[in-house]
Amino acid sequence: MYPFIFLLGRPGCGKSVIYEMLTERLKRRKVAKEFIRIDDFPILKELFDKDVHFKRHRRKAGGFEVTDWSIVDEVLKIVNDRIIKLEKKNRIIFIEFARNNYLQALKNFTPEVLEKSLILYIFAPYQVCYERNIKRFQEKEGEDLDSHIVPPDLMESYYKEDDFEELLLESEERLKGASPAPLIVIDSRKTGKVELRPEVEKAARALEERIKDRS
Repeated sequence: MYPFIFLLGRPGCGKSVIYEMLTERLKRRKVAKEFIRIDDFPILKELFDKDVHFKRHRRKAGGFEVTDWSIVDEVLKIVNDRIIKLEKKNRIIFIEFARNNYLQALKNFTPEVLEKSLILYIFAPYQVCYERNIKRFQEKEGEDLDSHIVPPDLMESYYKEDDFEELLLESEERLKGASPAPLIVIDSRKTGKVELRPEVEKAARALEERIKDRS
């Protein structure tokens, strides 16, 4: 079994909804007994809370601005250490984050983790994610983990392009060949569970096959 499953994609691509849909299916199919979700945002916030002299970030309306970008690698190293400690038989840990350079970001994870990982890359074009990001915050009014907004200027400057998308647009095989772990693409351009279900079901079948082959 693969104990680690990465959920990667821009803010607003649908990671939270897809996590819910995938774990619902995996529970029904008894693929694992327990599922845990690790989002990098709370860890980033922990580091910002310690940055009381604002050497690494600035607060701004609707969120924050990173001024020391080494912090995003530091966050993933912390995630790596935490998931190693959380690994347990019959437990699948989903690791969720967004970056503009995933090949670089994944270097923060040890070979011990990557060799036991699957990657789900959730694709939705920039403009779709940008609009969802704004709508999500407006609807939930910042009340939970999934409603934290990425400031519009950060979406434009940091998340507008990412290396996985560039490879995918060349060909899916090119992306899979470059990935440091087995990779499955989920197309989330459509919004809503009903519209997403065929794509998630297809990804879930591929995921289950890979888990079965590894067992």
